[in-house]
Formats: sequence, C-alpha cells, structure tokens
Amino acid sequence: MENTGISREVLRRLDRYKWAIFVTMVIGYFFVYFQRISVSIVGTDIVEEVGGSVGILSTAYFWTYTLMQIPSGLLADRVGPRAASATFLLIASIGSLITFVGDQFWMMVLGKIMIAAGMAVIYIPLMKLISVWFPKQDFAVLNGIVIAVGNVGAIAASGPLDMLANAIGWRDVFLVLGVITLILAMLCVVVVRDHPSKKGLPSVEEVQFARDGTRIVESSAAKMPMLKGLAVVASGGRRFWCCALAYFLVYGSIMTFQGTWAKTYFDNVYDFALAASWMVTMIGIGKILSTVAIGALSSRGILKSKRNTMIAGTACFAVIWAVVFLMAGEIDSYWFWFAISFLFGFFGGFMTLSFTQVKEWYPIAISGTAVSGMNIFLFLGASVSTSISSFIIGTTYSLENFSTLWGIMFLFSVVAMVLMVLSKEKGPEDTLIGLDKVQ
Repeated sequence: MENTGISREVLRRLDRYKWAIFVTMVIGYFFVYFQRISVSIVGTDIVEEVGGSVGILSTAYFWTYTLMQIPSGLLADRVGPRAASATFLLIASIGSLITFVGDQFWMMVLGKIMIAAGMAVIYIPLMKLISVWFPKQDFAVLNGIVIAVGNVGAIAASGPLDMLANAIGWRDVFLVLGVITLILAMLCVVVVRDHPSKKGLPSVEEVQFARDGTRIVESSAAKMPMLKGLAVVASGGRRFWCCALAYFLVYGSIMTFQGTWAKTYFDNVYDFALAASWMVTMIGIGKILSTVAIGALSSRGILKSKRNTMIAGTACFAVIWAVVFLMAGEIDSYWFWFAISFLFGFFGGFMTLSFTQVKEWYPIAISGTAVSGMNIFLFLGASVSTSISSFIIGTTYSLENFSTLWGIMFLFSVVAMVLMVLSKEKGPEDTLIGLDKVQ
C-alpha cells in the first residue's frame, strides 16, 4: 500500500465514502422489495375500506415498474445516479403519503403508480455506482448482497408487515414508509456522489494503476448505441429468448402468488387460525436460501451446468405448482401449506442462474444490455400475469376462481421447463454473440 503513490488517508476516505454510498442505496433497495410484496399483505385491507381490487393494485405496480426499466438506465446515464435516485425516491415518498391519506380507490392506484415509478429508479443507479466506486472483481459479490437484502425486504413485507399493520393500521404503515423514503431521498443528496472525483478522490482506475501498473481501460465497444446493443441481444435466438421467456413465465407466476394473492387465498379459502402472511414469509426465505446456495455452488464449479440445474429447478417448481393447483381446497393443514410455500420459493429461485447463462453469451461491452433485456422480461412477466389474475379473481375470492388461476400458473411453469430444455448453454468453444460487431 505504501508504494501506490496514493496516501493511506486518501484510500481510507475512499473506502468510507464508497461503503456509505453502498449502504445508503442498499437500504433503498430493501424497500423496493418491501413495497413490491406489500400488496399481498395489506391489499385486502385497502380494498375493504376504499373498494376496488387487489389485482388492479398489483397490476398497476408491476406495469409501471416494467415501463420504467429503460428510462431508469437513461436517467442514471444522463443525470447521474445521485439525482435520479433522490428525485424518484421523493416521488415514491409522495406516493406513499397519497396512499396514507387517500379515501378513494383511484388515489390508491395513483399512489401505487408513484411508488412503483420511484422504486424502479434504484437498482440500475445502484449498479452504476458499484461499477464506478468499486473494483470490477467486487461487482458479483456486491450484486449478490444487493439481491439478498432485497429478499430480506420481501420477507419483512410478509409476516412482520402483517403484524405491524394489525398493530397500527395499514394507513399508518404507508405514513411510516413515506417518511422513511423521504429520509432516504435526502440521504442520497447528502451522501451519494456519482464518481469519486466529485469528492476529490482518485477513481478506481487510478487506484488500480497506482497499485500494480495495470490501467483499467473501458473498451470502445462500451459506447455502442443502446438500440444497436439491443439488436445484438435480440439476435441471440434460443441462447437469449428461451431464458428470457422462461423467466417471464416463472417470475410472473411467483409474483402472482407471492406478490399478490397468496395471503388472500389462504385467508379466504382456508381461514387458518395462524396468520397466512407467514406463508409469504416462507416463500421469501426459500428464495434466499436457493439463490445463495446455487450461486455459491455455481461459482465454485460444483454445479457443472447452469442449464441442467435450471431444468431440474423448473421441473420441481412445476411439481409444486401442480400441488397448489390439484390440492386447492383439499388439504386443510397449515403446516403442509407452510412447507409447500417454502419449496415454492426455493425452487422458484433456481431461475436466477439464467442471468449468468445469458450474460456469458455476450461480449463484456453489451453484457449489461443482455442483463437489462432479461430484467425487462422479468417484470413484464409479473405485469402480464398479475393482469390475468386480476381479470380472473376480480373481487370474488372463491376457490373456483383461484383454482382456475393456479391451473394457468401451473401451465406457465411447465412451458418454462420446456423452454429451459430448449435453451443453449455456452461451451468453451462457442463464439460470443455479436463479437464481430464489437470493435
């Protein structure tokens, strides 16, 4: 460290700032997941008081979040992560406060739209901040931490949120969320900086060069226009589209169950003595365990094939959906469905490997575009599936309606498994897609 040419004090300041920025943004991402799952817990309470449909609330959230994916990236590039995140966290805060005071259903929908728009501009700015404040080799582990924290937010938005709503009421929950989100917006202004140079600190490239003489040079291909990059990604055939469409179906079915209807279903069809919200908690725990486990096993080379792992995972996920569909209303056991909920989340988490499988097919310059393309399909799947669920369930929470919906979600999971069988994993001899277009 002594020979870097950069003083220890400067490096310590750099470390302090980058971790302060990371923690601030990750806390924001915790609430992205919290808000995403909250409809499944307090949605019924909202519509009982102001009318409307839980499905419409969920659909409004996911369609808005999906439509904001590309603008989120453009805003992060044009105005910077700090301004983009602070502004949209403020919008989310206003949306939460509208939900707190609203006395008509359209106000609830407006609040959800504003919350979704605000929360959509967190993840991509956070990824950009990681890329400019941290060494490249830290990206994967930091992204894993981000996703894990997000899933903890999903868990907090299930059983614990149900307890909080019962204690203080759903309106006060959104008042608290509005205040917290406002504080996060202010923290972004105070703490976050778009680049180390904004604080008079050396860049990651400068630190790397001072340490070992290796300069990190961004390829000119990184400046490929977005539309051209998207065209290259779209030309991937079954190497891209099979994974994208499979995750479209899997994530759509997960958000239909975990993010929208699970608590309403168990409350109305079974009316268990124990809180149904803990079923949603178990889904989140299952997802965290599987994503951490398969990520660790994959990075250590224990899982030899991502494709085969996802085929096995989606097959088990389809079996779980078959149980949910065929056993709907038949097994009146809280602990049976408690275990099924855990397995639902556990096997649903296997598809996270699809991001890595797709990313490996593309040059580094457009790998981010490939991942963004996958992310769009993720939330488009949630938007379409929750829209279908809203049409089927409406405001009649009957076993017949839920069985119809579960049957469709089961078919989704079967098609997803077939798509993964058709997908292609990159081998050591395979050529990168679009490599000839990257100079």
